[in-house]
Amino acid sequence: MSVCPVYQTTFQETDVARGRVALLESVDGGDIGWSDRLEEILSRCLLCGACAQICASKVQTTRLIQRGRACLFEAGKGSRSGNPLLKKVREGGVPATVLLKGGALVQALLCKKIPETSGLHFRFPISFFTKRVTVPPLAWKPFLNGFQAEAVENADGPRVGFFVGCGANYLFPGTAWALVRILRQLGATLVIPEDQACCGLPAYVSGDTETARALARKNIEAFGSLDLDAVLTVCASCGSHIRHLPALFENDPKWQAAAHALADKHHDAMAFLVENLSFDEYLKDHGFACLAHGRPLYRVAYHDPCHLRIGQGITEAPRRLLGAAPGVEFVETAHPGQCCGHGGDFNLSHFDLSVKILERRMDEFLSVEPDAIVTGCTGCLLQFEEGVGREGLAGRIQISHPLVLVEQAMVGSFCNESEDLSRRSTISRCYCNLDGSSARSKKSSKNSSCSS
Repeated sequence: MSVCPVYQTTFQETDVARGRVALLESVDGGDIGWSDRLEEILSRCLLCGACAQICASKVQTTRLIQRGRACLFEAGKGSRSGNPLLKKVREGGVPATVLLKGGALVQALLCKKIPETSGLHFRFPISFFTKRVTVPPLAWKPFLNGFQAEAVENADGPRVGFFVGCGANYLFPGTAWALVRILRQLGATLVIPEDQACCGLPAYVSGDTETARALARKNIEAFGSLDLDAVLTVCASCGSHIRHLPALFENDPKWQAAAHALADKHHDAMAFLVENLSFDEYLKDHGFACLAHGRPLYRVAYHDPCHLRIGQGITEAPRRLLGAAPGVEFVETAHPGQCCGHGGDFNLSHFDLSVKILERRMDEFLSVEPDAIVTGCTGCLLQFEEGVGREGLAGRIQISHPLVLVEQAMVGSFCNESEDLSRRSTISRCYCNLDGSSARSKKSSKNSSCSS
């Protein structure tokens, strides 16, 4: 009760882990059956993991709730199992026309560049457009369509795979490009398989375990044959799901072993940059501070995504990056680990409740008067874009991934993620040639391609 963001908002016993687990126990004992009401109660969970993390008895509450959702889906009781929009998506049909504030929008046009297996089809059903103040634009050119591998690999640096994820590919490609340019500057070789798919988390949390397994197999095959030192993600939700992929194959030893191999190589990009490449020290040692000389400090507040803080145990690496960024004043909120209320599927099915949780988080951010709110999860980024929009502060408070902001700090230019790729390419060349060297060696710098 002390940590559940839903219970802290509703104060209903059924909205806390103890109530849900008691209901699942009643189902298991045959006292009640699967029902639409039970589906409603289980859906009112963010699956943030806060209750499991703090439970003295180590009860895996989130896993129990997830299994309950899967049973509902299999029984045909879950709203996702019979949702006509999602059924069309799975069968290859075209979604219908939907209404958007200010006019009509054909959802098929919005999502025409997105594969049917992408989690964004779960994020953009009809209900997505009805109450939101902001609707995220899709990139004209998805990241995976624009990335080009190095002609010559750098033998001195690490060989790194990049699992892009739907959010970074279609909604926030600036985050993916920032990671590419930073890694190349640090002498790493990037390997990005074109046949990678959605991580499968949206299907998994909706109870569609078979679709989640199918997507997991595709990603395991895409990365499994590559000789990689690490596989990075920029979205905490994707990263947490990949880290826990072996749980999808408990009764399949062959695929479970392959899932373990991928999970063991996974790193959050920020943690890898700090812990494996000492990027925070590189920022301090390579003369970037001169770019911020004479400029007012840029106040930056960081939000801990639940899937990063709880799902992966990472809290320090993002703070070390922001603390080393030139021209940045890093400010903490009173409760930095408080959930933003997005929760993927939760934001769609319980939007009003999601916004109430968001409002509590936004109050904390506004109290420290930031110029930017940064976070390492694409779902949280969507939520905070909605938050600043509702506060009338869109365009006045920057919302971005920490890597985007750090890259901006490296060139002394704080601006919006929407700038065109040609300008980003110019920015990249500027900081790559700042002192003629990389974090590893001058040889690494010569072998690194700096443009997008």
